[in-house]
Amino acid sequence: MKNIYIIGAGLAGLSASVHAVKRNYKVNVFESSNLIGGRCRSFFDKKIGHEIDNGNHLVFSANENFYELCKIVRSLDSLQLLPFDLDFYDKKQSLYWNINLEKINLFKIIMNNLELIPGTSLLDYLSIFKFFFAKENSTVHDIIGNSNIYSTFWDPLTLAVMNTSTENASAKVLAFVLKETILKGKKNCNIYQPKVNWNNSVIEPCTNFLKKKGCEINLKNILKSIKINNNFITRLEFINNSVEVKENDLVIFAIPPSNFSKFFPNLSLPKNYNSIVNVHFKLTKSIKEKFSKKIIGFINSHTHWLFIKKNYLSVTISNANHLNNLDSNEIANIIWREICSYMKIKHKITSFQVVKEKKATLEQSPTNFNLVRKLKEIPFNVRISGDWTQTTHPCTIEGSILSGKRAIP
Repeated sequence: MKNIYIIGAGLAGLSASVHAVKRNYKVNVFESSNLIGGRCRSFFDKKIGHEIDNGNHLVFSANENFYELCKIVRSLDSLQLLPFDLDFYDKKQSLYWNINLEKINLFKIIMNNLELIPGTSLLDYLSIFKFFFAKENSTVHDIIGNSNIYSTFWDPLTLAVMNTSTENASAKVLAFVLKETILKGKKNCNIYQPKVNWNNSVIEPCTNFLKKKGCEINLKNILKSIKINNNFITRLEFINNSVEVKENDLVIFAIPPSNFSKFFPNLSLPKNYNSIVNVHFKLTKSIKEKFSKKIIGFINSHTHWLFIKKNYLSVTISNANHLNNLDSNEIANIIWREICSYMKIKHKITSFQVVKEKKATLEQSPTNFNLVRKLKEIPFNVRISGDWTQTTHPCTIEGSILSGKRAIP
């Protein structure tokens, strides 16, 4: 293979580029925007006065492909590995609890003294084994909809991992996550977070690695059309130039299905997406002192996860289609009241930034994953990359990186 042309410089495209360069291919990357990194990028926000992440990501120590990529681009030192020691807050019932896998031991299990969530028993958590019997078309709700910890454990876990409601989320995919993390023990459940931001830990190191290998990323270069002959792509028409593609070259589309369908309109692709809303607040010293943990889970609230950064608070709201048309000021005030409720104080709202990603991930349902599995009628010299292409994995950083790696022959 002489050349690999990669369309898209999000994390999937970067992963494909890094693995291709590592295998000594000549790589050409094209990105339609002026930004690299997709949902994993960071930017300076004037309101908050600091560089902030576009959004938040929970990366587990079980995520081997994430670790491998960071090792290749030499960014492991920029990461911190946090224990699975998380505080939770049920706003509706004003309850607080902690889940620390380091403190769970055999004696507590035998003595039925495993009160992770107030008012629960060991029997409630055994519902995890029901996932071993999940069928291809089963949803998470089909498996554990009647569980006593449905609203306090399974629902928030599904939203965090799959950005999809339990009524629609694929039980097989969540089962895979459970097998790779919780069921393999606490060593697989530690959480990777950047010491500075995701740009510093992943995007910049990947970009620098590619530059050192002689691979440049062509920004603001929109792909307008493609030419296909005898089931091979033979030309890529960009807004700035055109590229002749030979049969032994490879074209990798590292773009969302909504963009991919523009070039292959005859394919049946997923059309349902779920948004993610992130709300960032400037962090004052007096507020920072109220938090003892870096990640806090919220139950029965608009807020799902609260991340305490160095200079700002960052809230993630998954499956947030209901907020798409809501005013940013209104969203910020709703979330701020929930944060104040957790802290048990009344405090004037600080400077904030609301980031809406209306097509953050596809709806990770059995129906959508089945559509992706059936994608076969594409040109011989085309590969598809992106978190949505990995039908056994959720649409996360790990899935993005794995898809890029698998796209390289």
